[in-house]
Amino acid sequence: MGDIEQQGIPDNLSSTETQVDNQAQATTDIKTKRKSMPDKQRLKQVAEYHGLRLVAYMAIFAALDAWVLASDLLIANVLSVIAALIVANYLAGIFHEWGHFCGARLAKSRSPIVPKPSGTFVFGFNMEKNTSKQFLAMSLGGPIANWLLVALVFILIPIDNAGRAALFAMVFGRAVGVIIFEGPIIARTMNGGLPQQELDNQLDNGSLDRSQVLGYVTAAAIWLLAV
Repeated sequence: MGDIEQQGIPDNLSSTETQVDNQAQATTDIKTKRKSMPDKQRLKQVAEYHGLRLVAYMAIFAALDAWVLASDLLIANVLSVIAALIVANYLAGIFHEWGHFCGARLAKSRSPIVPKPSGTFVFGFNMEKNTSKQFLAMSLGGPIANWLLVALVFILIPIDNAGRAALFAMVFGRAVGVIIFEGPIIARTMNGGLPQQELDNQLDNGSLDRSQVLGYVTAAAIWLLAV
């Protein structure tokens, strides 16, 4: 009996190792398939990923906004504001990244779509192979898209309750933050600066954190004025 049990252990281990190897191979195959996927197909995949998340977020905000209109309860208003901040933050990120992408593609930059969607990330940008003009086109697309979003929210959604005001305030604040961080990079690159160097300098001097804080402070001020 002892000999039979000892002989059975390696078989079990071998079976487990085989399953692990198969899973690892399957994961590798999926990653390889994603990387070899045509750019247009990856673009469609990313668009669907962002589109579905956007619809889901907006549906949640719309439901809470309807609750506010129907009841005007304090809890409904609080939840509506929280949802608005989350939705607006996501909207601002989506518009910003797709704005960068549109700018990059209009300038015919090397800007491959990411193999696997993650967050608001859309594409890669090769600093070495793309020109300064292509970098500028890509950079300008982000802020332009953010201010387009501000205009759309202002035109399409009445700012007549706390949640709606929070939605507008956040997209406005994020647009301000983007200008504070990316504006100097764009300006210095226009004046002959090297894109990668200007980006690194802006990241190293703490501008990213300051721009985010100032953006949120602006959003808070706008919200207080609106309500």
